[in-house]
Formats: sequence, structure tokens, C-alpha cells
Amino acid sequence: MKKYIIKILIISLLIQVINITVSASSTNIKTAKESLDIANKFLEENVLGFYGYYGETNINGDKINEVLAVKGTPAFIDMPIFVYGSEEKASIDAVKEAAIKVIKRPDKEGNSQYRCLGYTVNGDLFANPVFPPDYPPTQNVKTLNGKWVKYPWEHKHPYIQQWINRVDFKPDRLFRLTGRYDYFAANIVDGPESQYFSDGGSIEDYVHIIQPPTMHSWGLGIGFYFHNNGQNLRYKTFLLMPFEMLKKDISVQAESIPVGAGAERKKF
Repeated sequence: MKKYIIKILIISLLIQVINITVSASSTNIKTAKESLDIANKFLEENVLGFYGYYGETNINGDKINEVLAVKGTPAFIDMPIFVYGSEEKASIDAVKEAAIKVIKRPDKEGNSQYRCLGYTVNGDLFANPVFPPDYPPTQNVKTLNGKWVKYPWEHKHPYIQQWINRVDFKPDRLFRLTGRYDYFAANIVDGPESQYFSDGGSIEDYVHIIQPPTMHSWGLGIGFYFHNNGQNLRYKTFLLMPFEMLKKDISVQAESIPVGAGAERKKF
């Protein structure tokens, strides 16, 4: 019990240090438009060919969540995230092909959390990283003897494809634009373990970039793994930290920012 309390205190201190350090160095963003402009400038200067990537509405006409665009949730250390449209509608879409149809669930503090925060600029689902997992943490890719799906953006399973509408940041394309295959994947918090990769390769081959991080805003990735001899499929979301945090060499522990594991789908 004593060790557990000490661990909690250390994690709390870590979060406070991260908050203080990031707040002191971040741009003082006051409006959603300003936040979008800063993010777009970063992508224009660092990922060739991406001009005006983020807009005030997404590809489907959903409006940006202005509050989160200025200051994200505590799960994102109050740094901007870009999500569009309705939490409820996105969460309903997320379970259409799932065995578990729950779209909202209370977290440890009793606050209701939707499965998704909304949609990305390209209309993909933006998973909520603090949505309580459908299964206990003891059930994971290791304990279930699972294997991560390589190149999920090419997989034909409908449950995977409902999360992936467009693919702007495949490793090969990023290499051509930036000189690095893992330009965004290198920012992953608590990424998938290589010993559970299904067919070799690197981390960027197994995580779909739902939305890219920028200097001050978070991104989000998602991976999928089969278990039960390939009969069952689960997803896990991965936070992609802002480049500012990498620049300042700020580490984020898995315990300090929960990452949701999602509804399971049986293989056809």
C-alpha cells in the first residue's frame, strides 16, 4: 500500500512538472483561429506539401471544437487538440461494427466520457484517450497472445476501416516529404511493443496516424491487434505528443496519460 501511495505521488509530481514546463514555454494561444494558424504553419514548414491542413470545419462540414483547439483536456496536459463535430455522433459511429455498443461510460472520478471526442479534419473518428477500456488492463496484447496488424490502412476488415477514411501520413509518403518514415510515429506515448508485431517492421508500420501532432498540439494514432487465434480484434489509441515536448525532452509516462483500449469485434 505504501509503495502504491508513493507511486501515485511521483506520478502527480510528474504531471505538475510537465504542466509547469510546457505552460512556461508554449505559445500563449487565445483563439481557435490562432491555434489553427500556428499548427498549419508548422506543417507547412516541416511537412512539405501540407498547406492549410487544419480548417475551422472538416471535410464533412463539422465545426471545430473551439474550446479544445485553444486548450485541450487534462488528458492532453491542457495543450490544443483539433476535433470536429459531436462527441455523441462520433461515438455512435465508432461502435457500428463493434461487439460492445457502449458509447459513454464514467471514468474513475465519475465523470461521463464519450468513446470519441469527435472527428478529425478528414472525418476519421478521434478516439477519447480517457474513455475507460472495455476490458481490464490485464487483458492486453501480451496476455491475450495477440499480434499487432501491420499496415492497418491496407487491411480490409470493416472494423478497422471504420476508423480509417483517408491516409495522408503513410510512412513512405512521410519519408518523401520529411526524410523520416517515423516523423510522427516517433512522438508516440507508450507505443506498441515490437515483440508483438505480426510481421517485422517498425512502429510506424503498425500505427495509423489519425491526426498529426504539431509544435504545440497533440496528435492521435491507432493500432489494432488480433487475438484468440485471429478470431477477435481490438484497437488501442496512442497519443502523439507535441514536438515542443520532444524539443524540451519532456517524458510522459503511460500512467500519467491514460490511453483507451476499445471495443472488440469478432473476425468474419
